[in-house]
Amino acid sequence: MTEIERLLIEHACTRMQTLYCIHADNRAVDAFTALFAEDGYVAVPEHPPFKGHAAIRASMQALADLGVTMRHVMSNSLIEAIDADTATGLCYLTAYGSAAPADATGARPMEQPGTVGHYTDEFMRTPQGWRFKSRVLTRVLRKSEDAVQQAARAKAT
Repeated sequence: MTEIERLLIEHACTRMQTLYCIHADNRAVDAFTALFAEDGYVAVPEHPPFKGHAAIRASMQALADLGVTMRHVMSNSLIEAIDADTATGLCYLTAYGSAAPADATGARPMEQPGTVGHYTDEFMRTPQGWRFKSRVLTRVLRKSEDAVQQAARAKAT
């Protein structure tokens, strides 16, 4: 693999990490789902892995239906190209969320981040381009009651 090929892989995979955050924050369910290989999965600590497009779409739609405004702040991205068709990665995450009503400007009250942690990623080249094979969240810090948990509990009652 040439240096240019390696850099292109790193760029494509870093872009996937960024698009994940943007699509999640904008509740773009189909665009979010399309970031994953057909048999790819995403895992968060409090649920079994969401494997395959149907499960990923359903989990993202359920999150979108809660109405929580979120901002995923990604940093410290590091991608390693394994070969021309596979790569691994890691990036840090700080996730903010609010279910409070917006003010006249459309902004919601600022809350502390609900999660601080990192994603461990596996990427694969598909006929559609680079996709997540897997994305696993490790929480390092978490509020005991974040906006997503509060909204889910309120919806259940």
